[in-house]
Amino acid sequence: MTRLNEITEQIKVLKDARDILKEKYEETDFHKKKERHPHSPVTPSPDDEEIYKLLTAIQQLDHFVKKLQDEQFSILKKQE
Repeated sequence: MTRLNEITEQIKVLKDARDILKEKYEETDFHKKKERHPHSPVTPSPDDEEIYKLLTAIQQLDHFVKKLQDEQFSILKKQE
């Protein structure tokens, strides 16, 4: 498998994981409160620690997807 194919597969896996976590987040009361009042801050409760872990994980996955996409672009650019 070429490096480009490996990167493409890794991006797909990370995006799938991110989508699963986003679904979990969208099911939370915290998200529902945010949706009802998008311009108002939502006061976090002590139970929201797990929500922040989910959001952090989603952000980290986005970061790694971006990093791999940059590498993918660099490889494609060299192949031209």
